[in-house]
Amino acid sequence: MNAPLKRVVIKGTGSYLPNDPIPNSRIDEVLGPLDQAPPRVQSFIASIGARMLGASGVEYRHFAIDLETGRLTHTVASLAEATCRKALEDAGKDASEIDLLVMASSNYDESTPPTSTLLQERLGIETCAEMEIHSNCSGVGKAMMVAYDALRLGHYRTALVVYPQISSVYLRRVYLNQPQMNKKQAALRYILADGGGAVVLEAVDAPAGQSVPHEILGTFVESVGGKKPPAMTAGGGVSNLVDPDQQIPAMWAAGLHHLDQDFAAVNRDAGRILFEGVVRMMERLKLAPKTVDHFVFSIPTKQLYDDNLGRFIDYFGITADQAKFQARETGYCGGASLLLHFDQMARRGEFKPGNVVVVHSVESSKWMTAGFVVRW
Repeated sequence: MNAPLKRVVIKGTGSYLPNDPIPNSRIDEVLGPLDQAPPRVQSFIASIGARMLGASGVEYRHFAIDLETGRLTHTVASLAEATCRKALEDAGKDASEIDLLVMASSNYDESTPPTSTLLQERLGIETCAEMEIHSNCSGVGKAMMVAYDALRLGHYRTALVVYPQISSVYLRRVYLNQPQMNKKQAALRYILADGGGAVVLEAVDAPAGQSVPHEILGTFVESVGGKKPPAMTAGGGVSNLVDPDQQIPAMWAAGLHHLDQDFAAVNRDAGRILFEGVVRMMERLKLAPKTVDHFVFSIPTKQLYDDNLGRFIDYFGITADQAKFQARETGYCGGASLLLHFDQMARRGEFKPGNVVVVHSVESSKWMTAGFVVRW
């Protein structure tokens, strides 16, 4: 006879922002000037770049960069470690109590071994199950699904889910082949930031119908990009190394390693796909739309937020305060933004007992949507 499914609760949350906050006026100073970029790119920086920052709604962001030397102050694993320790402290747990470690990120420290194992070592966990999920903004939802299902089925008791993001490694002057840059690649320097978020999950036994604080009600992952072109790209992998005469030097010379974004596609489709993904998640979990008390989204700019908030207000019957733009003081940390802002809201006491909180993101790289729902 199959054992009953466990119920899964959030025992602690944590977030980490590296170094001091950087105002908009210092971004080029910290990342390094683009003084060798094509004239059209430099003209864009001087004119449109400033207007982008003004409309972004972001006033400060964090970079894992030493302002004196330009060196990175963190690796992916060390930023994840700092984030995890905050969550473990909040949960009242020692790292040795973790038996499932799930790390999602768009970054990794080495091609091998997996960064999740490097994080395991840094946390001092001798033995545990570990998994690493390579994904951008949808990575949190994917990691939560893996951990939630594993705990529910009784495979493990305590899980640590973390998403670290170091965007600045792709944005620094030293990484870029400036003569090969375009305006979109330059614009990303004014959008992305560094940070991490984490949660500690625990499986509990409780009868159906009994209220359990901070319970995960379900998770959701979906890709709708099967027939859509990617809207965020960055080379540097196997597909750029197929030709024996076109290896790493040739890849760098062509600027194929640059991070690029289709801003027109994001402005046109991201809000709609996010909304449709949330609606499908609620339907899949059999949750009524007007039961939601808070939404936590990873939205990079205030303009994109303002352009898409109305559909959530109309369908879910919420106010703007229930789905706030969160990146003003932190910058946009990609997938990490979800757990980062979730932690900040939890620590500020914005979630009240019994509140239903929807945490969801859309990833433009190949159009995925993922998230989870928790009853606080």
